Amino acid sequence: MLGPMSPFLAVGYGLYALNVLVGMAAQLRLGQFGIWHHRLYFAVFVSTIAALVFAREGWLLLTVGCLALFPKARPHTWLHPTLGGVGLVGYLLAIGG
Repeated sequence: MLGPMSPFLAVGYGLYALNVLVGMAAQLRLGQFGIWHHRLYFAVFVSTIAALVFAREGWLLLTVGCLALFPKARPHTWLHPTLGGVGLVGYLLAIGG
């Protein structure tokens, strides 16, 4: 059974999940989310770093690495959603580990 989750991990994961949903909606062209997706990306990066430092979850290094590579991944290419998915795996492993 899982123990209590760090609040830093919970906030970071929640923001990451929200950004994945916004990114999926943008990828499917369900709306214009560009500026919000990028502002949320910044909040996700900061909260993930905070979760890494304060929750001490090593799996978040995977997520941080993916977030660091996002500026190189153009939207509507295979790399952009792949980084999002792999970064999500980092959070899921941190939560489950």
